Amino acid sequence: MTVKGENIRINKLSIDTSEVIVEGNISSLSYSDKETEKTKGNFMSKIFK
Repeated sequence: MTVKGENIRINKLSIDTSEVIVEGNISSLSYSDKETEKTKGNFMSKIFK
């Protein structure tokens, strides 16, 4: 998941419930479920297995 904008803050990040609360001026939100990205070991794939 990619969040772009200004003054972005992560207020909650729960690995147990896979919940993320983001606040700020969000201008773009995108999600990719490509198998190649999951195998790269990126941050989000490690958190939300």
